[in-house]
Amino acid sequence: MATLYQEECEAGTIGSAGIFRWTIRFSTAGSLAVIAFVLHQWGAVEVRANAGEDLFLTFLGGVWLMVAKASFPWLGLNVRDDAVERKNPAALVALCGAMMAVAFTFAGGNIGEGPSSWNNVFSAAVATGGLFGLWLLLELGARVSVSIAEERDLASGVRLSGFLIALGLIFGRAAAGDWHSESATLQDFVHEGWAAVLLWVVALVVERSVRPSRQRPFPAWARCGLLPALLYLAFSVAWLWHLGAWEGMPQ
Repeated sequence: MATLYQEECEAGTIGSAGIFRWTIRFSTAGSLAVIAFVLHQWGAVEVRANAGEDLFLTFLGGVWLMVAKASFPWLGLNVRDDAVERKNPAALVALCGAMMAVAFTFAGGNIGEGPSSWNNVFSAAVATGGLFGLWLLLELGARVSVSIAEERDLASGVRLSGFLIALGLIFGRAAAGDWHSESATLQDFVHEGWAAVLLWVVALVVERSVRPSRQRPFPAWARCGLLPALLYLAFSVAWLWHLGAWEGMPQ
């Protein structure tokens, strides 16, 4: 009986880990689908007219996502260790949001006309760099990875996911548009993406206010996680609406 019980527990563990593993895979596939859709809808005319160019940039987007995923441990979260092996739903939600955020920055950087596809890669690198930079500052200021990876706080995972997706939208939009030069790209990125810094300040205050504590070891995920995440996303959507169409946006 003991052996049978042990086998059932192991089977349940494997099944649970499989669910987390497949969720990560679906999230990666969904992020890649976002890149493919944006390239097809709003990429350069050459990209939209040439299936080979479209496929190449989509493939490059897949590589971009894999490199980004390999960089997540530097920010305190590991896809394999935290999300899959430890079956941590907070880490799973946060990392799925991070993947989507990276997809938005890459896709945004590849929107617009330019003399070379590699000019768009420069724009994507600037946008993704901004995303990782503000994520790092949030980590240094609030140690959000501890709340997610060690305390397994679902509210913290949902908040971080919403924060990163909001950043991805803002920075992706800031990197979009026709290419002129490296300096013009950086200038436009700062001019159209500065609102992300304001969002980071708000997120830092929120993290320090509602993260797990001795008085509140298990914050309510809806009030302390979902609500702030939705507010972050609403802020980013409002900012995109304020900016309007990017230069060279197809009509």
